[in-house]
Amino acid sequence: MHRCRSIMLFLGIVLCSLSGCWQSGGMILGEVTGTVTLDGKPLPDAMVSYYPEVGGRSAHGVTDAAGRYQLRYTGSKDGAPVGAHRVKVEVGVQSGEGPPKKTAKIPPLPSKYNSESELTADVQRGSNTIDFTLHSN
Repeated sequence: MHRCRSIMLFLGIVLCSLSGCWQSGGMILGEVTGTVTLDGKPLPDAMVSYYPEVGGRSAHGVTDAAGRYQLRYTGSKDGAPVGAHRVKVEVGVQSGEGPPKKTAKIPPLPSKYNSESELTADVQRGSNTIDFTLHSN
């Protein structure tokens, strides 16, 4: 009887540990930064979104005036899940809360960069620098 209790206790600890790992966001993330250019010039105020090929939560970032972005996975975690991603770059997308920011007039990007994106990225453990060179035609 004592041995049975010990085994049950051990199995309970193992199961609790495993379920806790998944629920606590045990996802392995890689830090992702980069630059987006359009026709050789930095693309400001663009939403860069990484969608994991295997499904799951996406990661997003907004480019600054120099076209630089950093991905955010959740409100408190930077990065994106390790693995292959489809990437979308969109302009004119409201990000965050509050009134819309005044931004430079940027023509819509070709659909091959967003709704029918051909962009991909492979996120590795650690730091990743992933740049995108886009063309308006």
